[in-house]
Amino acid sequence: MNDRLILWTIVIGYMIFVFTKGVLKARQVGSTDDFLIAGRRVPWLMLFCTMGATVIGGGYSIGAIAKTYEWGVLMLLVSTGGYLHFIFSGLFVAPKFREAKLYTVAGYFGHRFGEGPRFLMLILSLLFSVFIIAAQMAAFGSVLAAILPNIADSVSILRWAILVGGVMVVIYSTAGGLMAVIHTDVYQFVVLMLGFVITLFFCIPDIAGSWATITAKIPEAFFQLEGGKGWMFLITTFMAFLLGETFAPGYATRYCVGKNIQETKKGIAGVGFFLALTFPVILFFIALYARLHFPDIDPQQALPMVVQQLNNPFIGGLIIGALLMAVMSSADSALNSSTAIFVKDLFEHQLGWKDSGDGRMLRLARVCSAGLGLTAIFIAIVWPDIIGLLLLTYHIWAPAVILPVIIGVFVKRRSESLNSNIFVTMIVATVATLLYKAVLNLESDFGVSFLSENTYQFLGTVDPSVFGVSVSCLTFALLVLFSRIRKQDASAK
Repeated sequence: MNDRLILWTIVIGYMIFVFTKGVLKARQVGSTDDFLIAGRRVPWLMLFCTMGATVIGGGYSIGAIAKTYEWGVLMLLVSTGGYLHFIFSGLFVAPKFREAKLYTVAGYFGHRFGEGPRFLMLILSLLFSVFIIAAQMAAFGSVLAAILPNIADSVSILRWAILVGGVMVVIYSTAGGLMAVIHTDVYQFVVLMLGFVITLFFCIPDIAGSWATITAKIPEAFFQLEGGKGWMFLITTFMAFLLGETFAPGYATRYCVGKNIQETKKGIAGVGFFLALTFPVILFFIALYARLHFPDIDPQQALPMVVQQLNNPFIGGLIIGALLMAVMSSADSALNSSTAIFVKDLFEHQLGWKDSGDGRMLRLARVCSAGLGLTAIFIAIVWPDIIGLLLLTYHIWAPAVILPVIIGVFVKRRSESLNSNIFVTMIVATVATLLYKAVLNLESDFGVSFLSENTYQFLGTVDPSVFGVSVSCLTFALLVLFSRIRKQDASAK
């Protein structure tokens, strides 16, 4: 059996195994709660694995190694921000979601702040979720192109890869709902971590024996904390990783599914600790190995070149399977969360649909899941480069979401004034972030500038999500101050 046949046997066999396990979970789905939130009976270890698999998609694997190849230690530091928010969420936010028996982020906003914030969050959640699904479906084809460029190097092959991977996700997610997603995520997380750890073990001896060569060949900035880019870049980039996906719909769904509050805390905060301490370090040494042996390649080819250098079809098959499953895990999680948004926030809450005991809402959930999944496949096939809109959804998510959720968790009082302030803050922060992005894009894409060159250079170091969250905090503080002054004036009269 030749190497390529071994590799593909491992990849295809593993994909069939995961697909089958997901579809078979359909027999355990008897209600809408089973489908959308796995019956709220997920133990902490499974919650740990499903959160880990959801986080580590194409961006946090191939993309993270590519940036580490470019930035070195800087990326190791800033990427930890992408995991640290799970510690905060697991300890403080997720227990509130679980206690209130919620389904979605929009549901939380309605629970704490009323209908205006809930409706705005419904729109943002749908935009975020649907395009995340499409992005992950497109990434499935990109993984094949990156790992096996001599096979998947044409547009038609990439489209077929997107179609095959997307249909697999849609079928087992529609059949088994979140229960299928979580059970398949357990296998995906274990295989993913195993694949990267084995790769690391192959790389470390070579790195240790070539340290003198490494220090001579690789620029000093690679090993500097701020990567030669300045401390402002380090701080703002760390904040961008920390804030970008905080309380994202796919994660928020996991806040609601634990057996109890303690299991929820252990699973979500636990995976945050684990990934922050391990995964950036693993990716750093794989990227360092690539930088040592392939100093002049496209950074996106760093991981593929390492796999090729190891020249082992078993390891290659394991890594390819792990990467494909990581991407599919992110896609199925987003698909499930967007289905919950449609069913619970749109049809049940906004349109007043109810389950009369005949399984109507469960059928609706499956129809929504299939329809959303097929829509995302179509978007990914006809428009595989959706990074612009994807970045837009990331940048408008954090400014509208982070401060209100934190206020809701730590401020116990409820009032019409607070609800109004939150609603205005969400609108102002979202609009301000869009304007900020427009100013930057007009200058970079069309050469239209309104400010000095130095100002644009400074703005370029501040991520839009960081800017938007700052505007959110300032706006809310001013509104609270204004409300107190108005209340004092009213009391004086």
